[in-house]
This record gives sequence, C-alpha cells and structure tokens, in this order.
Amino acid sequence: MTGLEGLLEGLNKRQRAAIEAPGTPLCIRAGAGTGKTRVLTRRIAHQSEIGAIDPKRTLALTFTRKAADELRSRLAGLGLRGSVNAGTFHSAAFAQLRTRWAERGARPPELVKDKRGLVARAARQAGMRLAKAEVQDAMTEIEWAKARRITPDGYPAAAASLRRWPALDHARIVDLYQQYEAEKTKRRVVDFDDLLILALRDLSDDADYAEARRWSYRHLFVDEFQDVNKLQFDLLRAWLGDRNDLCAVGDPNQAIYSWNGADSSYIEKFADWFAGAEVLDLVDNYRSTPQILAAGRAVLNSGNAPLISHNLDGPRPTVSTHVDDFDEAATIARALRDAKGPETAWSSMAVLARTNAQTAKLATALRQAGIPYRVRIDTQRTEADEGASPPNGATPPVSADAVDVATFHAAKGLEWPIVHLAGLEQGLVPISRAQTPAEVAEERRLLYVAITRAERELHCHWASQRAFGDRIADRSPSPYLNNILSAV
Repeated sequence: MTGLEGLLEGLNKRQRAAIEAPGTPLCIRAGAGTGKTRVLTRRIAHQSEIGAIDPKRTLALTFTRKAADELRSRLAGLGLRGSVNAGTFHSAAFAQLRTRWAERGARPPELVKDKRGLVARAARQAGMRLAKAEVQDAMTEIEWAKARRITPDGYPAAAASLRRWPALDHARIVDLYQQYEAEKTKRRVVDFDDLLILALRDLSDDADYAEARRWSYRHLFVDEFQDVNKLQFDLLRAWLGDRNDLCAVGDPNQAIYSWNGADSSYIEKFADWFAGAEVLDLVDNYRSTPQILAAGRAVLNSGNAPLISHNLDGPRPTVSTHVDDFDEAATIARALRDAKGPETAWSSMAVLARTNAQTAKLATALRQAGIPYRVRIDTQRTEADEGASPPNGATPPVSADAVDVATFHAAKGLEWPIVHLAGLEQGLVPISRAQTPAEVAEERRLLYVAITRAERELHCHWASQRAFGDRIADRSPSPYLNNILSAV
C-alpha cells in the first residue's frame, strides 16, 4: 500500500490524527484492540511519503523477535521492505556493538547460550547448592537488577525498598550476582542485558562515535513503550542525544512487567521526560464486544479514557464455580468440545491462567479429552521464542488448528473469539505476593489484559478447592469477579 490516501484509508479520526501529527516527540497511547501496530507502521510509511523522515535512517524498536518480525512484515506491505531498520532493543544494540568491534579489530565475545546453567555454575563457585527453582529465582533477580542498572552492591537496598524477597536472601543474591559476572568475564561471554550495557557505555564514553550513531538513525519509533525498563530507556536517550525525534506507542493499562524491571512511568509521564511532547489517545476498540470491554473496564478501576467498542453486542461474560481444579479443567475441556463446530476452529479458542503450574494441569485435561492444544510461553523475558515442554513428558499434537493454553502474561498481544479464564481465585488473581497498592494495581491490569484478549465470548472460572502439590486448599473467589458481575 502506497500513496497518502492509501495509507489513511479505513482509519478513524483518532488514528488519522496519530498518523498525521506533524511534530515529535509524540506519544500515542493505544488501548487494547485499537490498532496500535497498524497506526505505528502507517505513521512510519506516511512520514516517509511526505518526506518528514528518511526511512533508511529510521529505527523502529520493540521487545521480542516475533513483534519485530511483525513490524518488518507490515512495513514491507506498505512499500518499505528493507528500508526501515526494525528490531528489538537487543538486536539494535548488538548490531551497534558488532560494528564497533569490527572497527577496532576486536574479537567479539560470545553470547551466553545457557544462562541458567551459568548461574548454576556461579552458585557452585560461590559455595551454594541450589535447587532448580532457586537457580531460576536468582536468575530473575539478576535480570531485574541489570534492567534497572542496579549493581550487586546496590541490590539489597533496592530490592528491600521494592519488597522483593526471593527464596534466597539478599546477601546470597549479591554473592551469586558477583560470581555470575566474574564467570562471564572469565569465559569471555555476555548476556542479553550486557548488550544494552555495552552499547550505552560506548555512546557515553565517545562523543564522536555517539554523534555518528545518531546520524545513522535520526528517527526513532518504539512500540509497547509501557514495557521499557531503565536500561532500555537510558539507551534510547543516548541514541536520541539532544534530539526529540521520537514516536512512542503503548498502553499504560497493559503495563504488566514491573516485576521484570519495566517502568510504566516512562509512558505515564512522557511529557515530563520529553519537553513539548504531544500525547494522543486511541480509544476505538475493534476487537471486543461492549460486554467484554465493560468487564475489563470494571476490573481496571482506572481513570484513563474508556475504550469504545465498534462491535455488535455479544453474550454476557459468564462466571462458573467448580468443586475443585480438576473439575474446573474437565468442565473447560467439555465447553471447548461443545463450542467446536464447522465454523468454529480449535484455534479460535484459548484457556488462560495466572501461573505456569495452572497451564500444565489445563493442558493435561485437554490432552486427556483428545483436544489439540499448544502451550504459549511468555517471550517478554527473553527474545527467544522457545518451545515449552508439555506436561508429563507427552504441553501436544502438532496441528495448526489447536486451542491455545497460556498464562495471562503470555497472552498479551494475542486475541481469540472465545476465551476461558481459569483459577480466578484470591491468592492467584490477585497473586498472593501482591501486597502494595502498586502491586495490586498491576494485578488488576494483568486481569484486564486477559479479559481483553476475548473478542466475542468470555468465560470465567474458579474452584472451591485447589491442589498445590500434595496439599489441598480451600479457595475463595477473586474479589475482581464482583467487578465483572456488576459490569454485565
């Protein structure tokens, strides 16, 4: 699609305003189902068409390989194949570093292939014997600290101030963090976070080099801006220098990664960070029925502009109570089979839950019922779209037409006509470790993300009893179910 009229065809008033806005810095706050990626890519194409930007000197940034592939595909469809450099923060930083190393004739370090294994080795070097879950916990803390540019010495105070209490105490995390960094240096390897750190260091230490880099990419666009962490934001500012040629797109209501270092204040206070910025809101939703949006709005309990559905009325969201989690899973499996028909594909349905442990049980129930399924994993933590191991070593039939089973986090960015939400219970939704107002608010946003994955039907479930390993616990419904019921 080329030509100005073609690029603006089929857009609503707010979308056109976001695409045609003449100045930067610009923040486009795009609610769920409002055409965020469509607006971002068409703005790039439109600005290129009118000569406001040079596509060959444009950098479009996002967070996962899958999202970067989508950006490139859409830009190619708009006549910009190979012109715009679209990728993740990490791939852009890595490209910068490879050029820098080549210029200096330096042998580049290798990327860590097995971070979990390296953390486990660091633990042994530090005299610790850790279980697999403890290794994962420690890796999460190291990633969080590096995302926030927190050194090992600064970790205890920072973690305590934000109520991060991992399975390992803070002192042991510090020892492990230090040993992990030493192991990388000894082996001459770097991890994904190091790519950003090293790229930022080069820009900060060499003004001439920084200016040359800024000349190469003068126009910056960032997708999913609510997910930016401090390290990424500082690198973005370094790429910009004293320029303000930035267009950021995101949704504060879908900020669900603070536990992994993301800081939604960068989009919420965009005009404070970038003087003279224009902030535009997209509120026209083309995905979900009014009933589903009403449920999401009630859960969110936010003062932000409500979304306006452009779909016909649909059925009210349902809430079902089950004897236990096994009954819940079996009931959901039956509902999926009942919904399947000549005009309803398996792939038009999804089962979402708060934790990975829940998705494993749900996947088992679907397999036992003979329902094809695939487990979606959260790719926000790393760039690798890795496959998930199915439960019991059998999480599945290989089929393009399969029910998706995913956590709320992994479902972000996806959509299905029919969605089942499992385990809507106190302790899971919101999760028991969420105690502060900020943590509880993020739990609301996470459920909002899950709800707004549904296009036509939303079915909510909770169980009176749930098994946690060998322990059976009595459960109570999530307090957010009252919000859903009152809205519909």
